Amino acid sequence: MYRILLFLLCCCQLATGQEHHIAAMADVQPGVTRLRWAPSGIVEWELGTRYGYNIERFIIGENKFSLLTPQPIKPLPLAQMDPNNEKVAIVAEVIYGEKISPAGKRFSAFYEAQNTNEWRMAMALLACDLSTQAAKSAGLYFEDSDIVEGRRYAYRISLAQQPKNLVVDTAVVVAVPGLLSRPREVRMLCGDKTATLAWKKDSYSAYIVERSANGKDFHPVSDLPLVSPHFKDTLPGNEHRYFYRIKGITPFANYGPYSEIVSGTGITEVENRPELDTIIVQQNQRIEIRWLLPGELKDQLAKIVITRAANSKGPFRPIANFNKIAYAFTDLHPGNTNYYRIKGITKQGKAIYSFPYFAQLIDTIPPAVPTGLNGNVDSIGIATLKWKANIETDLLGYRVFRANSLTEEFVELSKKILSQPAFTDTLTLHTLSANIFYKVIAVDKNYNTSPYSAVILLKRPDTIPPSAPLFTKAIGTDTAIVLEWQNSSSEDAIRCILYRVNTKDSSRVQISAWDHPQKMSSFSDTALRPGNTYYYELLVWDDAGNKAIAVSSDVFFESGTRPPITSWKAEKQDQHILLHWQYHLAGVKQFRIYRAKSNDLFTLYTTLDGNLHDYTDKVLFPGNVYKYKITAVLPGDVKSAMSKVIEVIY
Repeated sequence: MYRILLFLLCCCQLATGQEHHIAAMADVQPGVTRLRWAPSGIVEWELGTRYGYNIERFIIGENKFSLLTPQPIKPLPLAQMDPNNEKVAIVAEVIYGEKISPAGKRFSAFYEAQNTNEWRMAMALLACDLSTQAAKSAGLYFEDSDIVEGRRYAYRISLAQQPKNLVVDTAVVVAVPGLLSRPREVRMLCGDKTATLAWKKDSYSAYIVERSANGKDFHPVSDLPLVSPHFKDTLPGNEHRYFYRIKGITPFANYGPYSEIVSGTGITEVENRPELDTIIVQQNQRIEIRWLLPGELKDQLAKIVITRAANSKGPFRPIANFNKIAYAFTDLHPGNTNYYRIKGITKQGKAIYSFPYFAQLIDTIPPAVPTGLNGNVDSIGIATLKWKANIETDLLGYRVFRANSLTEEFVELSKKILSQPAFTDTLTLHTLSANIFYKVIAVDKNYNTSPYSAVILLKRPDTIPPSAPLFTKAIGTDTAIVLEWQNSSSEDAIRCILYRVNTKDSSRVQISAWDHPQKMSSFSDTALRPGNTYYYELLVWDDAGNKAIAVSSDVFFESGTRPPITSWKAEKQDQHILLHWQYHLAGVKQFRIYRAKSNDLFTLYTTLDGNLHDYTDKVLFPGNVYKYKITAVLPGDVKSAMSKVIEVIY
């Protein structure tokens, strides 16, 4: 609570976020800079009065520090304080008067004493804000006249001595020239012989509110300045207009400019209100209303307004005005449902109202048949209906009905009467009924119903996939994999695609596609790699985009041979022949080299590990022709075709 008050009293408060600190502000005048500061709490107050404050100055841009107070600034001795200055007297009483001590050892006694001391300190700070002499007496004021025009200064204010185990944050303030502003956003609200003023809180410590009866001669409304930015004044009467203006007081006891002038007149409280007491319906076409003006109401009113609404909550709209006292009115153009309310305008401009009164014409005419009914159903079964809005003024709304067939009874879907010409329905898609039917009626406020609208037919989206094909054969031969299947039996099936999937790397390749599902029921796949395992997917789509899939069993394809080694050469060197080869297939277990000398038959000459790619033949005899060929052996004892023969004359 104290910190809120301190914020109001000391506009120089800085939002440091520290528990113990000093707040300060500067006032720049020609040839002098005035400084004001204030402690944030009772602890800092006691430390400041005991040790005093040091003030340091910093010249911005020159990095020069200087101590302006060789001796700490402390409160003046009691004998030097002016006893005739009431604000100085407040400061003297708080600093040198008897301190409030706890009356007992209970916590409540300590808390009460603490609150009392804080309140006394707050009063002293307010006195300092309103009087420069009081601020000097309290040791919370300093003037720096040793300044040079054109330079900018910053000041640091700190306790002359920091206590142990407690840090009181210093205040830093930059001296910037500024103009005082007028109080802003002044608002005035008048009541019965009262005027309430409010304005925006700004940098002022307190305010003075002045009142005038003629807009020229203003006088303060209170003996003491106001701390809060609002004030309630008691007016001498309600017959006269009064004017107000406000000015602020800075913590340096300077007065700011006046605010704009606001004015107002007190409003006489009216104890009575008009009373509607008679309603007469004439030939079911006109409505006559009569009312009373009890007490002194007829002398207080300047105008009477007749208002009408379609329901008791309004909005009530004016349908007739009387600039003199009247007691009856006939509504020549009423609605079917009417709520009347009498609005009286007092001579001060205040509006007072009667209670609403209900009157109704008998209505037997139904609204027109709704037209323009249309709609659509999206892919998830949400049906959206729309139609043209009826133009009747007494229309209450619409009701929607649905059926699965024109031969069955329509059932109402709308749980309440719809206020808008639109409706959304959620359909079940897993049903054999392909179509759905809707119709609409209109209802007025007397619950007369129109005939049914024209029926609209909507088609449910097809979400049921076609029946899946069935693989009946999937076998491998030496040259191909042969597939056979039974086609989908669905009549709306329109397209098929056949995919081959290699289980080794999960690669998926489209190998055939056709538009009429009954067109094909078998396929022979020859684009295969021996030693791989395959399976097949057959997909079928219907005309709504739904699909079904059939998956074959796994089929291992093996032709028994592999392509020959084509990168194969021989090089004659001293004392030997170097053979070299490369093979593109992986997983080779062995390489087998066959040799023939001159016209002899080929025989297996050597078997090498599958990781090798060259061989040196050293068992040679001059004068012979040596012939070589090579084959690779893969897992499962599968062999590549024999390579071409290469010859070397040695």
